[in-house]
Amino acid sequence: MKAVKILILTIAISLSLAACGGKAKNKITLEEAKGPGRDRELFRDAADAIRKGAYDKGRILINTMINTYPDSPLVKIAKLANADSFYYEGGTKNLAQAEVAYREFVDFFPEDPLADDVMIKIAEIHLRQVQSPDRDPTHARLAERQLKETLRRYPGTDRKDLIEERMSDVQEILAMHELKVARFNFELRQAMAGTQFRTEEILNKYPNFSRFDEALWLHAQTMAIQEDTETAGNDLTRLVTNYPKSEYVEEAKKMLIKFGKTPPEPDPAKVAAGNGEEKGVMSKVSGLLFGPKIGTSTKGVVIDRDLKTDEIVARAQELGGAAKADGPVAPGAATTSNAPDTRPRRTTGAASQDVEVKAGSTPASKEAGTSNKKDSDKKKEKDKKDSDKKKDNDGAAKVLRNP
Repeated sequence: MKAVKILILTIAISLSLAACGGKAKNKITLEEAKGPGRDRELFRDAADAIRKGAYDKGRILINTMINTYPDSPLVKIAKLANADSFYYEGGTKNLAQAEVAYREFVDFFPEDPLADDVMIKIAEIHLRQVQSPDRDPTHARLAERQLKETLRRYPGTDRKDLIEERMSDVQEILAMHELKVARFNFELRQAMAGTQFRTEEILNKYPNFSRFDEALWLHAQTMAIQEDTETAGNDLTRLVTNYPKSEYVEEAKKMLIKFGKTPPEPDPAKVAAGNGEEKGVMSKVSGLLFGPKIGTSTKGVVIDRDLKTDEIVARAQELGGAAKADGPVAPGAATTSNAPDTRPRRTTGAASQDVEVKAGSTPASKEAGTSNKKDSDKKKEKDKKDSDKKKDNDGAAKVLRNP
C-alpha cells in the first residue's frame, strides 16, 4: 500500500513538472517581439523557416511581425511571403489560401511592381491543379481567364512571353477537352448539333490547337450531314490549304469533288514548314495522352529557395521601399518604422499663433464676423419679402402636390 502511494506521488510530481516546462518553443510574446530593428529580424527568421519547409513557424513569425510593427516597410512584402508559404506547402486547401492572399495583395496594391508577378502566380495555382483533357476543365478555364486578365491589366509587363507560353499550354488542354467531347457526340451519340457546337468552340477560340485539322474535318462532316455543303466546303478547302500533312487531306479532297468543287493547292509555306510542325504536334499530343505537361514556377513571389536567407531579406527590403542594409541581419538594426520621432516641437509655454498678422490688416476672425453679419441681414430681408408675398396670395386656391 505504501509503495502504491509513493508511485502515485511520483507520477503527480512528474506531471506538474511537465506542465510547468511545457511552454511551446514557437510561441513569441509581445515583449520578445518589440525592439529596434526587430521587424527585420522577425522577417528574416520567418523567411528562413519557410525556406526550410517549417511553414507554420514561418507564418507565426510573419503574423507576429505584422501585428507588432504595422507601419514597417516590410509588412507588404511579409504578406506576400505568407502567401508564398501556402504556395510552397501545396495541397488543395493551402493553394486556395495562397490564392486569397495573393488576390488581397493585388486588390490593395494594383500598381505595385510585383502585381503582374502575383497575377501570374494566381494563374499557376490553377495550372498546378489542371487535370487531363477528359476530366473537369474548371482549373484550366480559371487559369486561362487569369492569364488573359493579367495581359489586359498589365499590357507592358516584361513577363509577356511567359504568359503567352502558359496560355498556349492551357489552351491546348481546353481545346483537347472540346475535341474529345466532339468525338463522343459524333461517333457514339450521333448528336450533330453537339458536335457542331464543340468543334466551333475550337475553330473560334483556339487557332493554334495541335489538332485543329481534326476539328475542321469533324465540323465539315457535321455540316454536310445537316446539308450545309457551303460551310462544309469552306472547312475542307481550309483543311487542304493549311494542313497539307494532315491525315484527313485525301478524304477532304474526295468530299470537295463530290460537292462539285476543285480541291485547292496547298500553301507552299505550310508544305515547307510541315515536317517541323508535325514533330511539335506529336510532342504535344504525346504529352496530352500521358497527362497535361504545363510548366509552373517552383518559386514564390518573394521566397526563393535558391537564394540565401539574407539575400531574400535584402531583396524584400528593396521591394518594400526600405533602405538596403549592409551585412547580415543582427538584433538592434535600425530598420523599424517605430523609431522615436525626433522632429522639432513647439515649447509648451510658447504662443500658439500660426498666422502672422501684419499691421493694418484685418484679423481673420473679424473678417469672418463681418461676413456673417452681412449674410444675416440678407436673410432677414429675404424672409420679409417672402412673408409679404404670402399675404398677397392668401385668397388664392391651394394646389395639392405629391409629398
